[in-house]
Amino acid sequence: MGNYRGNWAPYIPRNLILKYTQKGDWNLDQMMGGGTTLVEAKLLERNAIGIDIDLDAVMLARDRLNFSYNLLFPEYKEPIIKTYWGDARNLDKIDTDSIDLIATHPPYANIISYTKKKKITDDLS
Repeated sequence: MGNYRGNWAPYIPRNLILKYTQKGDWNLDQMMGGGTTLVEAKLLERNAIGIDIDLDAVMLARDRLNFSYNLLFPEYKEPIIKTYWGDARNLDKIDTDSIDLIATHPPYANIISYTKKKKITDDLS
């Protein structure tokens, strides 16, 4: 995911997901950016929900998630990965008590502006 500015190294969400979830659990990244956490969840056969305020980021993440692979454990079905365009402060599309792990790489405040040119209202970066 190296060409998305401000991404985190895949081994960080991978290790969090491996340590704190089981196959089939639900992971949330409410500031998904380029989708690194969701890709790792998919590879590890976990379900995931990603949200981002930037529609371009949502489309990039969807593109990156568009791959097939052989499941390591065929007894589990392919994970469900959902992406939404929305604000991290409004998680009304997610059922209460439905998430097993939140793994997110928060924005950098004023260090990296993800949507400077687009002027997205309420962009935390």
